[in-house]
Amino acid sequence: MSPFMLSPFRLAAAELRRFRGHPIRTAALVAIVLIPLVYGGLYLWFAWDPYGELDRMPVAVVNEDTGASVETDGETTAINGGDQLVDQLEEDPIFDWRFVSADTARQGLEDGDYYMVITVPEDFSTRLASLSGTDPEQATVEFDLNDANGYVAGVMASTVEAELRNQINTAVYVTFATTIFGDLTELHTGLTDASSGASDLADGIGTAQTGADDLQSGLGDLTAGAQQVADGANQVSDGVDQAVDVAQPVVQTLADNWTRIQTGASSAADLADRADTDLDTVYGTLCTGDPDADADACARLQTYIDDADQVNSDIQSADDTIQSTSTDTLDQASSDLTDLQTGAADVATGASQVADAAATAQTGAGDLASGLTELHDGAETLASSLASAAESVPSTNPAEDADNAEAYGSPVAVAEDNLNPAETYGRGLAPFFIAIALWVFGLMAYLVLRTVNSRALAGPLRSVPIAIGGWLPGAFLGVISALVLYFAVELGLGLHPKDSLDTVGLSILVILTFSAMAHLFKLAFGTAGSLLLVVLLMLQLTSAGGLYPVETTPRFFQALHPLLPMTYVVDALRVTISGGETAHVVRALVVLGAYLIGALALSSLIVAVRRRWRPDSLNEPLQV
Repeated sequence: MSPFMLSPFRLAAAELRRFRGHPIRTAALVAIVLIPLVYGGLYLWFAWDPYGELDRMPVAVVNEDTGASVETDGETTAINGGDQLVDQLEEDPIFDWRFVSADTARQGLEDGDYYMVITVPEDFSTRLASLSGTDPEQATVEFDLNDANGYVAGVMASTVEAELRNQINTAVYVTFATTIFGDLTELHTGLTDASSGASDLADGIGTAQTGADDLQSGLGDLTAGAQQVADGANQVSDGVDQAVDVAQPVVQTLADNWTRIQTGASSAADLADRADTDLDTVYGTLCTGDPDADADACARLQTYIDDADQVNSDIQSADDTIQSTSTDTLDQASSDLTDLQTGAADVATGASQVADAAATAQTGAGDLASGLTELHDGAETLASSLASAAESVPSTNPAEDADNAEAYGSPVAVAEDNLNPAETYGRGLAPFFIAIALWVFGLMAYLVLRTVNSRALAGPLRSVPIAIGGWLPGAFLGVISALVLYFAVELGLGLHPKDSLDTVGLSILVILTFSAMAHLFKLAFGTAGSLLLVVLLMLQLTSAGGLYPVETTPRFFQALHPLLPMTYVVDALRVTISGGETAHVVRALVVLGAYLIGALALSSLIVAVRRRWRPDSLNEPLQV
C-alpha cells in the first residue's frame, strides 16, 4: 500500500512529526498552543476586577470652604460643610484620597499624579446656610478630570460618581440639618430622653391600668355589697315605719293624759304605802306579844307582808319614774319616733343611691381601664416613634455618618436584581476574550502548520481525508490550547463557571470550528487567507456584542451580528459561565456545527480543485 494512502489521522500525525528533531520547531508548536493563554489569559488577568481596586487611584481633594454661621432660635451656630465633607470622605476611601492645596491638585492633574480633583469652593457652607433662609442657593462641588491621563480612568471614576455623590450629600444633609435644628447632638439627645420619658410614661400608665382593673374589680364587689346594704336599709325602713305607726299614737296618747297618769300613780303609791304600813300594824297586833298567836298564820302573814313590801317598793319606784317624766319628754319621744321613721327612710334612700353610685363608678372604672389601655398603647407608640426619630437623626460625627451615606445622601434606594450576575468585570468579559483568543489560535496555527500534505495531494487518496488530515493537526493542538486556557483562567483567576463541563465542551467545539475556518481560509487563499482572518476577526470584534449591546452599534455591525460565529460563541459562553437560557447554548451548538461541517466540506472541495494542476499553481501569488 502506498504511504500516501493513509487515513486523515495518519496524515495529521505525519504533519506533527515534522516538528521533531529541533528545539525551535518544538518550541513553535508549544507557542501555538500557548497563544490563546497569552492573549486571553493575560488580558483577563490584568482586567479581572479593576473596579475592586479603585481605592488605589489617587484623587485630590481641595477644601477651600471658609465656613459660615446660622442663627437658630436666637442662637448662632457655626457650620463648616467643607470639613464635614472631608471627614466623610476620610471615613469611606472610595479612592486613594489626597487632601492637598488647589495649586498642588491642579499641577498633579496636569502631570498625571491625580486622576481627578474634587474641589469644595469657599462659599460652600455659605450657600448651605442659605437653605434656612428665604433666598436659598444651591451649593456646588467641582469635579475636574483630564482625559490626557487616560480616558478609561475617567470612565472608571464616573462609575462610582453616584456613590461619591451620596457621600457629599450626606455631609450636606448633616450640615443643612445643623442650620435648621442647631446642634444635632442635642437634638439626638433630646429625642432619646423624650423616648426614655415616653417609655417611663408607658410603664406608669401600665401600672395605672393595672390599678384601674383592680379598682373596677373592687367597685364590683362594693356595688354588690352596697346593693345588699340598700336592700337591708329598705327592710329596716319598712320595719321602722310599722313600729312607729303603732308606737307613735300610743306615746302621743300618753303625753296627752300624762298629768292624770301622774296623779293616779301618786295616789296608788300612797295607797300601797298605807297598805304596807297597815299590814305591819296588823302583824304586830296579832303576832307580836301574843303567845296564843297561830304561828303558821303569822308565818303566812309575814310572807304576805314581805311581798307587799316588795310591791310597795316597785310601786314607789314606778311612781318616782312617772313623777320625774314630764309631758314634754313624751312629746319629744313622739317627735323622735317620727324623726326615726324619716331617718330610716333617708338611710334606705341613701343606701340605694350609694349602690347606684357604686355601679356607676364601676362602669367608670371600666371606661378608665379601657382608656388607660389606649393611652398605654399610645405611649408605647410615642416611645417607639421617638426612638426611631432619635436613631434617624445623624450625629455631627462623620465617623458615625459614613456607614449611612447611602441612606442620608439618597433617600430613595433602587432595588436591583440580577438573574445571572457576572460578579466581576473580568468574568463578565471572559466569554468575549475567550472567543477572541481561540480565533487568534487558528490565525497563528496555520502560519506554522501546513494546510495540506503535498505528497498526499498528488497521490490517490480521496480529497475529503486529505482535507481533514490537513485540519486535524491544528484541531488537536487547538483542543490542548483551549484546555490550557480554561484551566489557567479557572485556577489562576477563579472563573468558576456555572457549568464547568458545558464550558469546556463548548470551548472544544469552538476551537474545532475556528481552526476549521482558519484552515479553510489559509487553504483557499494562502497568505492572503491570514489577512482575511484578521479582517474577519475585526468584524467579529465589533459585531459580536461582547463589549457593548449590539443595539448601540452602527447598523452595519447590527447586520453582521447574526451572521458571524463569534456572536453565538459569546452568547453561549455567557450562559455556561454566568447562567441563562439553555436555548442560547443549543443555538450556538447548531450554528457552530454548521460552520464546522461547512468549513470542512469547502476545504475538501478546494483540495479537489487544487488536484487539477495548472501552471500558476506551482507558485503562490503572495508569500509571507
